[in-house]
Amino acid sequence: MPLNDLERLGRLLGSSPAIRSVYDRIRKAAATDVTVLITGESGTGKELAARAIRDLSKRAEGPFVPVNTGAIPPDLTASELFGHEPGAFTGANHRRKGKFEAAHRGTLFLDEIGATDQATQIALLRALEDRSVTRLGGHEAIPVDVRFIAATNQSLTKLIKENRFREDLYYRLDVFQIRMPPLRNRGRDIELLAEAFLIETAWELGREVEAFEPEALLCVNGYGWPGNVRELRNCIQRAVVNTDTKHIRREDLPRRLQKVSHSTREVRFKLNRKLGDIEKAYVSQVLEEFGGNKKAAAEALGISRKSLYEKLARWKLQTGDGDVYSLGDEETMPITLPPTSEEE
Repeated sequence: MPLNDLERLGRLLGSSPAIRSVYDRIRKAAATDVTVLITGESGTGKELAARAIRDLSKRAEGPFVPVNTGAIPPDLTASELFGHEPGAFTGANHRRKGKFEAAHRGTLFLDEIGATDQATQIALLRALEDRSVTRLGGHEAIPVDVRFIAATNQSLTKLIKENRFREDLYYRLDVFQIRMPPLRNRGRDIELLAEAFLIETAWELGREVEAFEPEALLCVNGYGWPGNVRELRNCIQRAVVNTDTKHIRREDLPRRLQKVSHSTREVRFKLNRKLGDIEKAYVSQVLEEFGGNKKAAAEALGISRKSLYEKLARWKLQTGDGDVYSLGDEETMPITLPPTSEEE
């Protein structure tokens, strides 16, 4: 697929079934003012998805205020989010509006919501329910017209079980969920994104770097990308700086990529597994490959959606929270997944 045909939604790039499913969810979320919870590993583009929702919504002209809620020290949370009045605490010499007021008539993006402390969670719940805030040291409830989008790289349901996240806040946030797929599950998007980052970086740095050498592309496609799109962008930027030619060579890439010789996508099964267990693991892996898109997964498996739903109901295979059937660590045998449509 030519780079020019790469599908785009805001700053999000890609055309794999997994990312196209995300595009569809973003468009649905943008059509309403519903609260959105974006889940996914670090570096998958959760903030880019939040910005795309804002840009496509009726609040496109309003402010977009991102807040890394987990990075705010507990003693500064109330002031940062809700503002303060003069004299509220030592050093508070002036009135200060918080992030909620700054996002009035716009969108407030609460990133890393799973890392917030209990006191912050209670304060956020109250603000979400009342649609108003009270500045620290103040007494007046100030109405705020804000669209809320939260994001997390943690399993909030797991945190609830561990008594580290409030269940009532979770249900306030999890009205409409978008799951960002890891880069390793996006097939040809890896190469297409790498080419896009090469063009972007070469232009920004004024470097005459035009393409990847074949061996370098093998490394890029074969690497697991635990840091996802963020890691890919950083690696390509580094390679553009490193190269002395118009091409990115294998030796221009970070050492961890140079060790990769080819791209493989396979499921590894225990040799002592029963056939039914292998089928469950295989279906689970294909579902993950397509970012939970059951229609695309069913097509890849060669079965109807009805059959897939029946299997999931029978196995009680939980895909919504990213739970994948355990493959274990005993002696295994590989089975290569069939190519997805964008890889054929």
